[in-house]
Amino acid sequence: MPPARRLSHLPGALRPPREELAEATAHGQVYLRRLQRAQLGLSVLALIAFGALFGVLPLVLYLLPQIGRTHVFGIPLSLWILAVPMLPVFFVIGWLYARRADALDESFRDLVQR
Repeated sequence: MPPARRLSHLPGALRPPREELAEATAHGQVYLRRLQRAQLGLSVLALIAFGALFGVLPLVLYLLPQIGRTHVFGIPLSLWILAVPMLPVFFVIGWLYARRADALDESFRDLVQR
């Protein structure tokens, strides 16, 4: 048995995260909980960003009724404001979310493969 392998079975010896996760130890649970918290935080941030951007639009349209009376190409400006930016903002928030989620998964994978 190689020296590193022998040392990992001694009480109090440092073990790689992969072993901690595979054996469902308390340390392995800490690794998983950190990943889950990071993922939850990312999801909440994306939800807040989306909610802030689109939750404020009805309020703005209510407070500025002249926007609803203005027409562009025969369609009220308020509909343009609600409909047109929605798809690009959905796309950008989703793209940023996916990039960050992939980065979190990759860092966890790197930690586990040590």
